[in-house]
Amino acid sequence: MFQTLLEPLGREAQARVTLLVNHVIAAEPEAMRRLMDHTGALVEVEWTGWPAFLPPPPPAQWRVTPAGLLEVEDGSAADPVDPARTLVVSLDQPALTAWAFAGAQGRPPMAVRGDVGLAAEIGWLAEHLRWDIEDDLARVVGDAPARQLAQFGRAAVQGIQALLQRLRPQA
Repeated sequence: MFQTLLEPLGREAQARVTLLVNHVIAAEPEAMRRLMDHTGALVEVEWTGWPAFLPPPPPAQWRVTPAGLLEVEDGSAADPVDPARTLVVSLDQPALTAWAFAGAQGRPPMAVRGDVGLAAEIGWLAEHLRWDIEDDLARVVGDAPARQLAQFGRAAVQGIQALLQRLRPQA
């Protein structure tokens, strides 16, 4: 029952994540060019190691568009995706959280299987794309407030990480 209530929220969150990812991709023309070569391919994200006390994220699938961006794959496309053109990205929640809170340098911890060419491009994106949230905020609220908001965000993330560390069962 609880999962049924969370499903619409998960779909909406996936739509927002798609907008954010496309914003970051669009800021780097080389990223869009690289993805254009894989138009119609499918990228699926699966989570492992998700904490038992939290509901798992919904299944996430994106199709690569002719513009070199991503769109949520909801099964409504006229042409089915060839399984050979599907890439599954496995993200281990504890490893990903540790990477993010350690400064998110280099490629995030992920395992991939499927389309080798698309895997190489996703690897390139993971290594080279960065979201400069402070710069985006500065365009809206100005430099000084953006700096303050970014500092607040980093402090909040550190607090959440500390809380998660306390809640995680010790092995």
